[in-house]
Amino acid sequence: MRMLALILVAGVSTSLPAAASVFIVTNNSDAGAGSLRRAITDANAAAGADTIQFAIPGSGVHTIALTTQLPAISGSLTIDGFSQSGAVPNTNSTTQGGLNAMLQIELTGTGGFYGLYTDSANNVILTVQGLAMHGFIANLFGAPIAGNSQLRAFGDYFCTNVDGSAAASGPSNGSGINTNATPAFIGGDLASQRNLISGCGTSAIDIRSPTQVRGNLIGTDATGSVAIPNGLNGISMQSDAANVGIGGATATSRNVISGNHTFAIALGNLSSAAQYIGLQIQGNYIGTDWTGLNALPNGWPDYSAAQFGGGIRLSSNQTLSSTAIIGGFGPGEANLIAFNRGTGIIAASNKAGEGFDSRGNWIHHNRAVGRANLDIGDVGPTPNDVDDADIGANGQQNWPEILAASQAGDQLTVTYRVDTTTANANYPLRIDFYANALGGSGVWLAQDSYSSTDAQLPRTIILSLPAGAKAVPCVATATDAMGHSSEFSPAFDVLFEDDFD
Repeated sequence: MRMLALILVAGVSTSLPAAASVFIVTNNSDAGAGSLRRAITDANAAAGADTIQFAIPGSGVHTIALTTQLPAISGSLTIDGFSQSGAVPNTNSTTQGGLNAMLQIELTGTGGFYGLYTDSANNVILTVQGLAMHGFIANLFGAPIAGNSQLRAFGDYFCTNVDGSAAASGPSNGSGINTNATPAFIGGDLASQRNLISGCGTSAIDIRSPTQVRGNLIGTDATGSVAIPNGLNGISMQSDAANVGIGGATATSRNVISGNHTFAIALGNLSSAAQYIGLQIQGNYIGTDWTGLNALPNGWPDYSAAQFGGGIRLSSNQTLSSTAIIGGFGPGEANLIAFNRGTGIIAASNKAGEGFDSRGNWIHHNRAVGRANLDIGDVGPTPNDVDDADIGANGQQNWPEILAASQAGDQLTVTYRVDTTTANANYPLRIDFYANALGGSGVWLAQDSYSSTDAQLPRTIILSLPAGAKAVPCVATATDAMGHSSEFSPAFDVLFEDDFD
């Protein structure tokens, strides 16, 4: 986050000269005097960080139906849909529900060209706020070459109708936002900055650059309670983008990424040294509504296709050298990944060296093959093997065998062992204990370090618990020193893991 903040400051300082102009859109014509197209053309010709405002006569929603590509934006520009009379920014925080914005400017395309975009790698800050947009290859599109330009999307509805109640009708939508190589800020911690990105034909957000995604509804309606699926993933990161943040440790930064056809977040095709550097996925609700209490699953309804959808997927066509850190142990850092039709987190390609480090996440009631909430190795729960000699994603790290567990007040006494030799994993192993929730994890309870001198031996410890936590039944994971997490252990002190739904 600090690095992205520095990028933001650098971008402002290089692209905001003293002179600036305001251009007013006074009609909904595709071209000509008073049109959006003319305003963009005039802003491109003007010096300074300019603003386009709207003052179209009449009440209600004003639709600007574009038939050809708008000009590329070549200078810093804010396009402010909230300036139109009757427009109201959202005032609901992430803890108060969905979005209550009232948008009055709608941009539509024919499905054959981009919406708003820049092709300038440097000195352009393109801010798009208070607009409803659909019918484009991508509503917002960045430059193909990295530089100090930025995209900013605040308070927009992408790919839905103007009230956010359904996917937009008319020409097909592509992605909501494709950052290309341009750093982007999508949503933010302010209520007015939250976006709705749902009903897109492909992924809601295609990340290929340093990007922050915060406070958005992705795959739901404006209430955050009903699915409006994106056709592919909620968020796709299919290149070597470094310094990507999805959510954050504060409730204001929480994204709800639910209801999408395949995965909420898909990380894939990573190859260079940039892979997963600075990646932060924290505090999101994945597979639930905005309350975190009700199911709004990602993934295909057909059970035979469940493995091709779910919460978070890692996939690569080659061996990787780093791991994706998902969640965290600090306040607010854990993600809630629940009720998805597929796996909670899966390393889909099962390549040696590919991996993820699951930290503190609530991952439960995911309906994948064999009810795998965390999935490495073959699809479905993977049994431990003697000495942990198998290889694959996360080294197919063996899970801890919980031999005994009891709770007295706010203390857990537990005996466990991990059948992994020092030759087959990087020690020490981090052992995380969680309250059980249908074979997955509820609240993170405590942590232990399993040293090389403990290897393959039973270890008995007494752990302090969060106040009031119920620690039995419990599950555990083992994560090696390289950040390779195991699947969950079978729940200790549970006879049946099915809640018969």
